[in-house]
This record gives sequence, structure tokens and C-alpha cells, in this order.
Amino acid sequence: MRNVVIAIFLIAAASFPAGAQESGAPPAIYKPGADIIAELDRAAATSASAGGWSVSVSPGVSVRRRSSAVPQFAIVHPFSVEIYRILEGSGTLVTGGFLELPLAESTNPNLIRTERGIRDGLARQVREGDILVLQPGTPHWFRSIDGDSLTYMESRIQITTHPVQFQP
Repeated sequence: MRNVVIAIFLIAAASFPAGAQESGAPPAIYKPGADIIAELDRAAATSASAGGWSVSVSPGVSVRRRSSAVPQFAIVHPFSVEIYRILEGSGTLVTGGFLELPLAESTNPNLIRTERGIRDGLARQVREGDILVLQPGTPHWFRSIDGDSLTYMESRIQITTHPVQFQP
């Protein structure tokens, strides 16, 4: 019986490709918080943008800071779900409803936007620690940002090739 167990072990070991366990899994993607803040600070010092400033952590995951000093666009991403985790600051985020027309120009098919805000949306105060999940086609807009800025981690994942749009 012992010989049978040894033979099974040897056959099983021989079936794994050579070196399969030597390489291990790839390391996790890591970006220190101090590096993220420094990159956001550098970006903010060189430009002003309604979309804020963004530091990419990995494909589809970034940290974004928005400034209260510039008007905010109301936007819709018809192909992507977005997840926000508020890291610092607070403000009023409006979700749902309809983008006020006219729409602003955009060369990105996954970004529909307006400078005029949202009609009939739900306004809620968001602050550090809050998490929001925005389904594809959901209008969203930071109507106001308390203080100088609001910083959040943003995960945007394209989940469909057919646009989801509630806008008439």
C-alpha cells in the first residue's frame, strides 16, 4: 500500500509543469498614501480642472481630488459602474434625475456632461468614510464641495458595451 501512495505522489508531482511553484503569485499593486498626496498636490499646483486631479493606482482605480474653486460638471458614464470611497472632505453629491441641457462637448463616449447640473436628482451630504456605487447611466454631480477640496478613491469599471442611459 505504501508503494502505491508513493507512486501516486510521484505521478501527481510529475504532472505539474517544471517551476510552477517557483514563481509564485505576482505581488500586489501598491502605492503609498504619501506618494498619492504628493502627486495630487503637484497636479493641483499646475492646473485647475472641473474634473479635478487624478492619480492612477491601477487600471480602473484612481484617487481623485476635486476643488471647490471651479464649477463642477454633472456627468453620466453610460458604459461603466463607478465606486467612490470618500477619503477626505465633504460636500453635496446629487445622483439620479436628468442632466440639464444643453450638454457640453465630450470626445469620450463614456462621458456625457453638462455645466448646468441635474434636475430631479437626490442630493445627499457625503463625507469621509462614505461609499457610493453609481450604476451605468446614473447622472451624478458634486453640487457643492465644503472647504477647499474633496478627495475620493474612484473605481470605474466598464461593464457593458451597450450604453445605459436614462436621459430622454
